[in-house]
Parts: sequence; C-alpha cells; structure tokens
Amino acid sequence: MIKKIYFITFFYSLLFFNTIGYSIEVSSFQPEKRLEFNELFPQKICDDIYNNSNFGLAKKPEREIMLMNYINLKKLKLNETEAEFTIYLDQRTYSYKEPKLDLIIFQSLSDDFSSQILSITERIKKAGTKKIVVCEYDLATSLKDGKFFDFKMSFDNSLKVLTNQNPQLQPKILIYYDGTIEYVHFDEEIYYAVPEFDYRIYPFDSHQFRFSISSKIYENLYFENSNKFKLLLNETKKNNYLNISSPGWTINRYISYASVDSLTDAYSEYSKHSIKSDLIVERNWLPYLLKFIIPIVVISLLSYACLYISLLHGRATLLGTLLVSFVAFNFVLIGRIPELPYVTLLDWTILMGYLISVLSIIALCVESFYLTYYFKGSEKKKISKVTVFFKIAFPIFYISLLYFGFQKFIF
Repeated sequence: MIKKIYFITFFYSLLFFNTIGYSIEVSSFQPEKRLEFNELFPQKICDDIYNNSNFGLAKKPEREIMLMNYINLKKLKLNETEAEFTIYLDQRTYSYKEPKLDLIIFQSLSDDFSSQILSITERIKKAGTKKIVVCEYDLATSLKDGKFFDFKMSFDNSLKVLTNQNPQLQPKILIYYDGTIEYVHFDEEIYYAVPEFDYRIYPFDSHQFRFSISSKIYENLYFENSNKFKLLLNETKKNNYLNISSPGWTINRYISYASVDSLTDAYSEYSKHSIKSDLIVERNWLPYLLKFIIPIVVISLLSYACLYISLLHGRATLLGTLLVSFVAFNFVLIGRIPELPYVTLLDWTILMGYLISVLSIIALCVESFYLTYYFKGSEKKKISKVTVFFKIAFPIFYISLLYFGFQKFIF
C-alpha cells in the first residue's frame, strides 16, 4: 500500500513539473520577429549608392521628416534594493522615406546593364513590392562619414545604455528599394533610476513607469508608430503582455504614443518630439499572501488562543515561540524593498501580530503575578473576570487596528 502511495505521489509530481515547463513557454508574434534580410544588390552597386549619399552633411533636415518607430520590448526588471529599473529591447528601429535616395538607386542601376541586375529587377517586379532590403551599412561608420543623417536619438533620463558587443548585432542602416532608410538597433539594455514609488500597500502595490525616446533635432522632425509596431502592441495586449518577461511583476498596461513637448526660454519656438511608452506593473502578491500574510495572521490568532490555555499547560513556552516567529518573519523581509520613511501594509500586519503576542505575554504575567501573590480561595472569581476581560478586549483591539490600517493604507 505504501509503495502505491509513493508511486502515485511521484507520478503527480512529474505531471506537475511537466505542466510548469509548458506554462512558461512564451509565444512569438509575427510583428516581433527580428528583421531578416539579405543584400539584394551586388556590393559594387551598394558601394556606389553609399558614395553618392551625403544626407548626413546637413545640420538639420532640409524638409519635414516623419520617423516611423518600432520597439520590441522583451523584458522588464525592477531592482528595488538598488532603486533601479531596467528595460530590455530585442530590436528598435526608426525609418523614413528619402526621395533623393530613390533617385540615387535609379542612377546606380541605370549604369549597370549586367544580367545580374536585370535578374534582380525581374525579381522585384514579381515580388509586387518595393519594400525590399537592397543594401546594408554599419550605422556608426555611416554617421561618421556623413552619409546618412544623424537624428541624435537618446533615451531620456536614462542612467546608461548597454548594447550587444556581438559584431553581427551591431547597429545597421538598411536601404530599401523604394528609397526608405531604416536605422536598426539590437539587444539594448536601458537603466533608469526608480522614482518615488508608493509602497504603502506593499505587497499589493502597483506602479507606473514611463520611458521616452527622443531626438535632439527640433526642426522638421516628427515621430509616429509604424504599422508593424501598432500591430505588435495590439497582439501584446490581446496576449495579456505575456510575451514580455517581468519577473515578480504582472504588466497591466503598456501603451506607446508620439508626444510633442514645447521647449522653453530661447528655444520656445521649437518643439521636442518623442515616442513615449507608459507601463503599469502590479506586484505578484500571491506568494506574499501565502508565505507571509496568512502565516502572520495565523500566528496572531494562535497568540490570542493562548489565553484559553492554562498556565500549567505551557502557555509561556508557546507564546515565546510565537513571538520569535514574528521576529523571524521580520528578518526575512528586510532588504526586499528600499528603506522607507513610512509604514507599509505588510509592516502594519507584522506590527499587529507583535502587539497581540506582547499583550498576551503581559496578560500571562498579570495572571501569574495575581495567582502567586494574591490568590486565595474566595478570589478565584476575580481572576476569572480578569481573564474574560483579556479574551474580550484583545479581539476588539485587533479589529480596531485592522480598521485603522484599512483606512490608512487603502484610502
């Protein structure tokens, strides 16, 4: 019989862990897949296009440019002890269509009548679209040589930005057959200092965070989300943001939009355009409820139940053990969040447990003292009245603390 029980337990354990393995699988949406491309044009044609491109020599755009943005957010990480918030981007792009580039591509192709170019032209006709990558260049080198315009993009208020050092994943500039220029960045980590989050109802807290990508070019430049990015945002929302990893947190909202902020003082006639993204994250509170709050409440109830135990039956030992349990819980929670100038909901719950335990010990001392020095046969009723008073007063006191805490932390 025991062997059967062990077998059944082992079987369900395997089933449970197997279920967990499948539950963490993250689906991949078509709009979030990395752009895969191959140079369609021969290297000679791409070199010719590069040499004839001088869009980066101008200090500001010569015409109005609408930058189409795409951001693939893959992970969030909140380091509460270091007060640091990190976002991980799998890929980030911004693009615009340059009419002059269309002309440069046409001229470069018209000078080459080789069979290879004729074959490429035929393939483009069959594809039915000009949105095809034909050349790629290193972004840093291209900007340094002044071949393509430097939009001076940056993450506002970030502490630092780290990029992948893999040579295959360095930022690139892609050229499309229709004259579109796309700036592509891979594997970025952006660090921010955490603002003053409100931890008053910790661990049931939720927080809002915003990150912004802007340009230091304030003339003739506008931002908009690309169609691919809009589709990704919609599918991410439908999937309850499960494709974005956020250990310890649940994402309740993620939106991204173009924003315009007016500059002040001498630059008041200019505007700062950016793409802003708002995130609302909620702490995964269930582990805290099961591991801390429920045990603390149970220990508090046990401390009160000790009033019904006779002194001869080890009430003092049990109360001492319960008091040590509160201290242990308090030590475990140290360092989980930054040091705060106020009391959180979890702190209040532990404090209430402390008070009930300490008051139970005080009641124990009073009863013990009374029995030791003043007990005489006829006074047994008096001590019974004192015990009844404690039994009635403690629940009222505990409920009053709960009500006060509810008013303080919820409202």
